[in-house]
Amino acid sequence: MSKSTFITVIISASVFTLIVTDFYPAIPWYVQFGPIILTIMIIFIGAYFEKKKGEPEESESVDERKESRKQWLFLMGAVWAAIIAMNVLVGEPKTNAFNIQELQFWILIVALPLLSQFNFKKRTDGV
Repeated sequence: MSKSTFITVIISASVFTLIVTDFYPAIPWYVQFGPIILTIMIIFIGAYFEKKKGEPEESESVDERKESRKQWLFLMGAVWAAIIAMNVLVGEPKTNAFNIQELQFWILIVALPLLSQFNFKKRTDGV
């Protein structure tokens, strides 16, 4: 398993745990935020040791970028489906960002991630 795949898997799992546990108020904060804190620590430790090695980075090809964009859109669709299903089946979460009846959800969780995938070109690009 490559480093980027490992990081993607642990980030996805910790964010999914963060979202699901937000719908259950009886769960302690360390169960909700513990996996994301541990993931951040693992990433920082890995980046520290990676910097010491000094290996040159390889750039991604166009096909790899397209494939990663497809994977990202699939993962975001899965997150949106999970949040909507949890709202319908379990009820309202503690955080307004995961509540589908609030504008924060539609802006922060849906619109901004989608807008980040478009390549906006300025008039001065490529000149």
